[in-house]
Amino acid sequence: MMLRLNDWFCGAGGATQGAHTVPGVEPILAANHNEQAIATHSANFPDVEHFRGDIKDLDVAGHPYAEIFWASPECTNWSVAKGKKVDYDGSNAQLGLFGDVEIEDDVMRSRALMQDVIRYLEGMDLRQQPVLAGVVENVTDIRKWEHWHAWRSRIEKIGYRTRLIALNSMHAESTRAPRAPQSRDRLYLAYWHTKIGRDPDWDRWLRPSAHCPTCDRDIAAVQSWKKPGVDMGRYRSQYVYRCPTTSCRGQVVEPVFVPAAAAIDWTLPGTRIGDRAKPLADKTLARIRAGIEKYARPVVVRNNSVRAGESAAHLSVPVQRAMGALTTAGHQSIAVPPMLVPAGGTWNETGQPVSLPMRARTTRETEGILVPPLLIPVEGREGKQAARARSTCGP
Repeated sequence: MMLRLNDWFCGAGGATQGAHTVPGVEPILAANHNEQAIATHSANFPDVEHFRGDIKDLDVAGHPYAEIFWASPECTNWSVAKGKKVDYDGSNAQLGLFGDVEIEDDVMRSRALMQDVIRYLEGMDLRQQPVLAGVVENVTDIRKWEHWHAWRSRIEKIGYRTRLIALNSMHAESTRAPRAPQSRDRLYLAYWHTKIGRDPDWDRWLRPSAHCPTCDRDIAAVQSWKKPGVDMGRYRSQYVYRCPTTSCRGQVVEPVFVPAAAAIDWTLPGTRIGDRAKPLADKTLARIRAGIEKYARPVVVRNNSVRAGESAAHLSVPVQRAMGALTTAGHQSIAVPPMLVPAGGTWNETGQPVSLPMRARTTRETEGILVPPLLIPVEGREGKQAARARSTCGP
């Protein structure tokens, strides 16, 4: 049986791509108001029908039927990443001339997109072609919306069971697609029609792989909320993952992830900071300096072949640890791992190594790659011992 998919607020097609990798799922329609998004999605999925415009103008009665409905309403006006204080209940909105609450038109329309999801589900139900299952995806902050419970209840009254899911994209596992090297906390409301007659096997998909240091074995981690009663939030801030084995008393574990380095094209040439035509802003330089002080930890790398019984991990050690025996062959080098540093208008203030997943990507490029340079003397001169390697940031 082929299951068709409609993708609203489709962007460049990330959700469509994920669904497309599942055998038996066929994307048939994608909708978005943005011209570049539709152009990109069309290039990625030329066989999919595309609608460009305001979702409220889309005719549900003539909409092609699909068993699966994915919707990612605009998150800008729900997220603190916008750089403004978010008003979830109107209590902090500006008062108008006559004491009435005034909310900006673009904010009102953006938030109304959540109601368009229900409009579609109700419209398909009236056509007696109910959607079988779907997902609404957004930022975790939307859970604070004053109308959240009423909105969710309307979906359930149509005939759906629901499941609220907090998941960071770096922990999403797929058997057919690579992991995302990006830390992106998201809220997912999954729903499925009661006529299906069964619930999804959530443990199969929502327990990421991890290694428990106490059990010393690979396990399927269990989500654990720090505060009882909380059902939405960000990884590490509001919840962690634990080992399900009772003998290790719920040891906190770190799920497997893919680092940012996996998504960076290292063949692209960079520009030295000193060679830039336009100097970096003082705030950006401060972020770079803080990142270097925290993460620029050189490693000693052996550049010869791996010996019997060794793994690639044996080829490098931090400079804080003792090196192996040195020979006259010169098989030791020093390397400094690159890092991602916030630049331009962004809410991020700290750099981080590329060995971690990158932060949430937006439509604006707000991070640069920094490779801290080192001055490395090759040998001693004039009877003196060779100097220690040092950063070019110092004297």
